[in-house]
Amino acid sequence: MVYLMTSLPSLTFGQEPPISMDEFNEDARNQLSAKHFRTLTLVDLEKMDAKKGGIKSVSTLVNDVKHDLAEVRNAKKQNRQVMFGRLPKAVLSGNPLQREENIMKWQWEELDTIESGKTFTLTEVMVYKLKLQILLRLQSFDKSKGAEVLASVVNPSKNEEGK
Repeated sequence: MVYLMTSLPSLTFGQEPPISMDEFNEDARNQLSAKHFRTLTLVDLEKMDAKKGGIKSVSTLVNDVKHDLAEVRNAKKQNRQVMFGRLPKAVLSGNPLQREENIMKWQWEELDTIESGKTFTLTEVMVYKLKLQILLRLQSFDKSKGAEVLASVVNPSKNEEGK
């Protein structure tokens, strides 16, 4: 783990990812034990399940955020006050893009807390992977593509006419 972590480029929130997920996974596969690499494959911001292993603090963070986001949607549907479990209310201000960026920034800061004092551990490798996923997601945001998707949802019949 020492060699893996010292060979990876540093990550800063908002920067362009300095490494692809494929490159990270290849490095990790080559430098971690098979057991540690299998555990690392379970770490994913979208698919992670606290019941399937991993580091409890990391999987708990991911699942808490998923739960809070589901709560936001349910509260909106039911026209009631949101009952947050972990997310601070402030991250949900602004337009949808700003909210998403606020949530990712907050997740980044929470990951910093989890990683603190855990140098050259599997936790540090997992946190690195999650931070890389955050950067890759941030990079995927494209205002023009987003506007096209919004237009197709708001006025689908107009899009059908254009085809």
